[in-house]
Amino acid sequence: MTLLDENNADLDCVNDEINSTSANGKMNSRLLMSISQSEIERTSEITKIGLAGKLNLTLHH
Repeated sequence: MTLLDENNADLDCVNDEINSTSANGKMNSRLLMSISQSEIERTSEITKIGLAGKLNLTLHH
């Protein structure tokens, strides 16, 4: 969103609910990006926990 703002550009995706041409569209885009980022971080945390558990089991055998 920062890149778009800095270049006075808008994003309007035909197949997705991403549209930065209006205030509501920008808000929705930011919400979708925040949710997506949260999911990426949560998946990363779960993966790290799983790998740590796997490593712990391996070291005890």
